[in-house]
Amino acid sequence: NADEGERITFPIITSKPNKLYYFKADPSKLNAADMYESFYRKNSEVLKKEIPTLEIITNLIDYTDYFQIIQEISKVVSNEREQNPNCKIYINISAGSKLTAIASIEAARIWDLETYYLYSQKISFGGGPKHSGKMEFLPIKGFPIQKPREDLIKVLKVIEKMMVGGKKFIYKKYLLNVLKDEGLLQLITENPDLKKNKSSEYMALNQRYLNPLEKAWKFIKISDDKRNKKIFLTDEGKEILKI
Repeated sequence: NADEGERITFPIITSKPNKLYYFKADPSKLNAADMYESFYRKNSEVLKKEIPTLEIITNLIDYTDYFQIIQEISKVVSNEREQNPNCKIYINISAGSKLTAIASIEAARIWDLETYYLYSQKISFGGGPKHSGKMEFLPIKGFPIQKPREDLIKVLKVIEKMMVGGKKFIYKKYLLNVLKDEGLLQLITENPDLKKNKSSEYMALNQRYLNPLEKAWKFIKISDDKRNKKIFLTDEGKEILKI
């Protein structure tokens, strides 16, 4: 959202989507909320006039909260792809703050979305830069991003679920049992010796899940206790679960 009407409305009017998620500043987080609300009303009126069938969904965000921006975009993608796995989603990073643009590009890399930047050769700096005249599209091609394996995220969600009620940690031995019950940890060959079989289960748990989650991704921290090892969620782990 910004006082750059054409950079916001032009690509939408040109492409005529059936739905628009309009991100604007949370008034409780921004002193200039009234000013930004006027930008929103003006742009919405233009869009409704040009595309009467357009569904506009408003999302309030804190322009200074990097993770919240990514999380809100992730919710949109998850919801839309659940309804239609083949839907196309585009993000306009031309307006808003620098932080919203960076976060949007990051979200696009995570979810494999298309981003674009709109500009013109005619810029007015009176009262702030404004682009006008012929608009040019600049597709933003991001580099591939390494993502955690899906099964690692599933295990992370299990850990989070086991921490309900304000628990600060869970015991490794309990996680082992839960993962077995949920079919996330199975041995190819069971050992008739129960003690050796249990050791094999712990080895599989470490190699498949805990080592990558702790050492490669830093999503968990495991205590140094020799017995009854504890598993903690790190700040990074808590943030990725929101995404």
